[in-house]
Amino acid sequence: MSRTVILILFLIIAKTGLAQKGKDTIVYKLPVVNGKLMYADSIQVKGHNKSVLDSAAKKWISNNFKYHWNDTLSKDKDVRSSVLSWAILEFRAPPNSMRVVYYNYYMRITIKISCEDDYYTYKIYEAYFRPKSGFFNKVVVHPTSADWLIDIYKKKDYGLMHNFDGSTIRYYLSAVNTAIINCIASLNQAMKN
Repeated sequence: MSRTVILILFLIIAKTGLAQKGKDTIVYKLPVVNGKLMYADSIQVKGHNKSVLDSAAKKWISNNFKYHWNDTLSKDKDVRSSVLSWAILEFRAPPNSMRVVYYNYYMRITIKISCEDDYYTYKIYEAYFRPKSGFFNKVVVHPTSADWLIDIYKKKDYGLMHNFDGSTIRYYLSAVNTAIINCIASLNQAMKN
């Protein structure tokens, strides 16, 4: 009898641990460097020299973002980069854990693209967002930074002042991740052509 009870308890504990791991997958698989969300990679493009890649990067930023402007405040003052801009992406997310209504959000990201002969390097970071609607900015409490969401999720300290829980944080981060991954795919396609 006692072996059966111990076995059942072991299975329950193991299942609980595995279930939590699956839920945390999005948060712990995001590319975080020193506590900051940062997507970066170097991509080889054979047969494209620096000037062709520079031109493609600048064309991509102007054609793919309705709102974009040079990042003049960045601490990253690499003058060799082809593009150092802020750009606006859009995504949809619920305002809180009830998920009755989904809002459109603007997300401002910093994009840095540096080109050399036969390869380019991109870095996408500083993801800040807010509801597209000015009304919802005033009446709904919502997060504004992916870095902040990652931090409070990992601390498991959602606090009393927030109207969202772990599943809502995962949803926001998943929406942010999808928007940025789509942005990167678009960049990679533009740089190959």
